[in-house]
Amino acid sequence: MTSKSKSGVLGLTTALIISFLLLGVLVEAQYTTSQTTDVILGSDGTFTATQPNVGVSYQITGTPGATGTVTADLYGANPQPTATIPSGVSLTDFIVLTFDMNSSDFTQATIAISYTASEVQNINSPYTIYKYDSPSNSYVALPSTVDTAAKTETITLNSINDPLLAIGGTTKTNNTGVSTTTWILVTISIVLIVVAAVAVVIILRPSRKPSYRP
Repeated sequence: MTSKSKSGVLGLTTALIISFLLLGVLVEAQYTTSQTTDVILGSDGTFTATQPNVGVSYQITGTPGATGTVTADLYGANPQPTATIPSGVSLTDFIVLTFDMNSSDFTQATIAISYTASEVQNINSPYTIYKYDSPSNSYVALPSTVDTAAKTETITLNSINDPLLAIGGTTKTNNTGVSTTTWILVTISIVLIVVAAVAVVIILRPSRKPSYRP
């Protein structure tokens, strides 16, 4: 293999590695916001808080005086991309709730997730909250209450199992079912790979030797 060929292969390998690293960074960038809330149950055994940065409100009940934290991680795309989603359904507003408190002090939590018109523009109402079920690697619908005026979906959790939740509804006919973020990631990856391939072709293209007349 000539030195130029070696350089071309090395250039292609480097470009591909950079492409995948950038793609990984972009995937990581899908994670948007995290908010931790300190929990102190009052004398009546309840605690209430609202975190507008992640669009979540809590009402936690349990042992009076018990303490802990609850963290909401809001994702811009599905953090479980291989999970099965019910046919004809699209999901948005993926939120992971992590309860850091003694399970014996926890009775239940009423969770209200807010949404905006733009966040649900690709799904039809009525909306439903879906929960990720790890054993089946699928999203399942939960009984939920909708407040269309306040634009919130409310559910009740009876266990402290760090659920992954999302708002879902039937997919609008003009929606492909693939999130905008996913399309952006795929497009950028393809562009990077094409640029790398073109660069290698240019590197490996034989140069013309100047001709001299005797």
